Amino acid sequence: MGNARIYINPVSGSIKIIGPVDFVDHEGNVLETKENVKFCGCGLSKDKPNCDGSHRDKLVNKDN
Repeated sequence: MGNARIYINPVSGSIKIIGPVDFVDHEGNVLETKENVKFCGCGLSKDKPNCDGSHRDKLVNKDN
């Protein structure tokens, strides 16, 4: 298995992780493993910490 790759969108702030990601609790126990996750970086998502694309409206309307 290769290393995950992390992409940070400089405009929206969203963080996309390509590859397997282990979600762990405070003791390091793996709760679940997901692939290709995207986290909110703009604060507008209604599904935090996941990105739901809410930043698109913000970016489209930023000149208004």
